[in-house]
Amino acid sequence: MSQDSNAFEIIQPEGPKWDDGCDHDDVTKIYLIGGKDGIQFIKIDYIKSGEPKNGSFHGYTGGGFKQMFEIDNLKNEYLESVEGYYSSMSGGFITAIQFKTNLRVSELMGYNNGPGGRKLKLANHGKKIIGFQGFSKYNLDDLDAHFTPITPTRMEAQGGKGGVEWDDGADHDSVTKIQVRINKEGIQYIKFNYVDKDGHPEKEQVHGSDTGRGNTLQPFEINHIDKEYLLSIDGYYNEDSGVIQTLQFKTNIKTSEVMGNDEEGTKFTLGCNGHEIIGFHGYAQDNLNSLGVYITTLPLTKLEYKGKGGEIWDDGTFQGVKKVSLYSCDDSIRCIEFEYINDGKMETRVHGTKIEMDFTKDEFKVDYPNEFLTSVEGTYNIDDSHDTKITSLTFKTSNKKRTSLRLGKASDSSFLLESKGCALVGFHGSSSYNYLYALGAYSFPMTPLAEAGKLYTQAGDRGASQDNGGFGGV
Repeated sequence: MSQDSNAFEIIQPEGPKWDDGCDHDDVTKIYLIGGKDGIQFIKIDYIKSGEPKNGSFHGYTGGGFKQMFEIDNLKNEYLESVEGYYSSMSGGFITAIQFKTNLRVSELMGYNNGPGGRKLKLANHGKKIIGFQGFSKYNLDDLDAHFTPITPTRMEAQGGKGGVEWDDGADHDSVTKIQVRINKEGIQYIKFNYVDKDGHPEKEQVHGSDTGRGNTLQPFEINHIDKEYLLSIDGYYNEDSGVIQTLQFKTNIKTSEVMGNDEEGTKFTLGCNGHEIIGFHGYAQDNLNSLGVYITTLPLTKLEYKGKGGEIWDDGTFQGVKKVSLYSCDDSIRCIEFEYINDGKMETRVHGTKIEMDFTKDEFKVDYPNEFLTSVEGTYNIDDSHDTKITSLTFKTSNKKRTSLRLGKASDSSFLLESKGCALVGFHGSSSYNYLYALGAYSFPMTPLAEAGKLYTQAGDRGASQDNGGFGGV
């Protein structure tokens, strides 16, 4: 999020019903003006046929905040979804809005005074937003989007020469199982199991030969339901025979055994920073000669909060969490403060107040980028008005599962924010001037710490070579 007042100098609104069209490549900038009375104005800029296109003005300007959310198309960033809230008044209008790309989530822009209003959500799995339409009479009353399918990136096959070309394509949701058979030459065949976009198992794909002697190794299974993702592959091939000798697979949760003969020959690596492998192609005949992959951006997951009371807030996502500070009094957490890392710089978000002299301050520091915050366990009380007030928090990191002391005073009811194999890269929740009522988080799949920030690619000239900056754990 940033501010750009120059974008608002010329106001010639269209409307009230408007449609920017669906013939764009991508969304590049979104400008908002709003206040306590809701989002009053929106303007969207696009990329069309590879060139920037200034959007039209929708709505009417007034007092309040001016914000701009920019999408970095040069880093292959694209807009995936929009969420927000409508007012609870008759007729309604949009009071707050939030944008999610394939790389990050913006903070909540605008104001939301609790659960009274209905929610806005524009999303279509496997597709990105390339245009908007809506209704803007005096405020932004309604918003809808145009979608187009997301095309995965193809990384060129690595390995030896020879064999017949095969291609499983990229129209899969994830890889669920890999099985390898070896003989004296190297990898004799490889089998892949996928699930489709609707989560249904697909027909097993086999590449290579199952004739003659060989040894079938234990399969490597990937639990996509438990948010496990295939991230990278290391292998060796023999330049003389043109056959792949060994393969080893890595997910955000585990690493396979080395499958094949000795780790000798020419090494190659497949995968890309911040991406999931969802499909394969290559060359094979009597043996597996080469292997290539299709990749798509890893997903961000919103871990919803449980609780009631206060006003909703949402910090969005960052590269990592550096420090969390709590201010407590009378057995309740009155304020929570986060220090995040964003593009290498520190950003602070505060929810509640920390000015009372008798508050107890506790803090937990994370040695980012050498470790990542992986879970938060909390306890809470329920007051006479049935609001939940958080009383304590305990933090755990990826560094040998380092755990903080319990910060605050424990109570009977508890909750856990955690996703196996993932880092927590941002928080959301609800609070007031006096209390923290609820806490939720965003999670993102981790790669091994020793490889954090490293770009996995040995692709050819037509393959993928990209570094998306990414989140904690990437």
